[in-house]
Amino acid sequence: MNNDNTPPNEDQLVWGIHPVYEMLAARPRAIHEILIEKGKTGRKLQDIIELARRQQVKVKFTPQLRLAGSRQMNHQGVIARIMPFATMAEEEFLSLLAQAGTPFVLALDSIQDPHNLGAIIRSASAAGVTGLIVPKDRSAPLSGTVAKISAGALAHLPVCQSTNLVRMLQRLKEQGVWIYGTIKEGGVSIYQTDFSGPLCLVIGGEGKGIRPLVQEQCDFKVTIPMQREMDSLNASVAAGIIMFEIVRQKGL
Repeated sequence: MNNDNTPPNEDQLVWGIHPVYEMLAARPRAIHEILIEKGKTGRKLQDIIELARRQQVKVKFTPQLRLAGSRQMNHQGVIARIMPFATMAEEEFLSLLAQAGTPFVLALDSIQDPHNLGAIIRSASAAGVTGLIVPKDRSAPLSGTVAKISAGALAHLPVCQSTNLVRMLQRLKEQGVWIYGTIKEGGVSIYQTDFSGPLCLVIGGEGKGIRPLVQEQCDFKVTIPMQREMDSLNASVAAGIIMFEIVRQKGL
């Protein structure tokens, strides 16, 4: 921190009433302190203060909240200083899936826009996804921006950062999980695909989609049928459409 009123870079922050409350409720030990702008009032801010006291998380009141050296954030009067987001080791994640019965996994290959990543996480949580796999390198970091866009869902969704996505998909297959890769064209329509079993849905990056080596691990390749000629859908929009088709078929 540069001074008492200036928080560190945004990778160390979660901001906004709902994301901070959800982080505080789900992972209070990950929070160093909560900064609240003096003069800000409201029932939801009071809820954060009361929950922080119950969770024994430090609350500090400051005259002005702003992010040093960056754009202005819509913090709504509250910022949480956090430790790096906790992710699950591969073995721990695979154990979680084994206990899930019929897991519904989401794997993201090279999603590098934090807004897309946050939106996908929000939809994944709403769709009841068992867990999320992201590459350690080719991915947007799990930053405050991602937490904000996810509307707090990041605090609740189990996430595994894999050093080798291809190998991780192979291990899922060894556990009886079917791999479905989304491609722009040439795949089977999602509305003609059976998503009833244990599965992992792979969503590719914003520009080039799923990398060839990752595609080779996919048991099925699926496409969203579109009525007009388009280059492609936004990654978060495509992910949401397919995830909720899976939800519909599973009757969740």
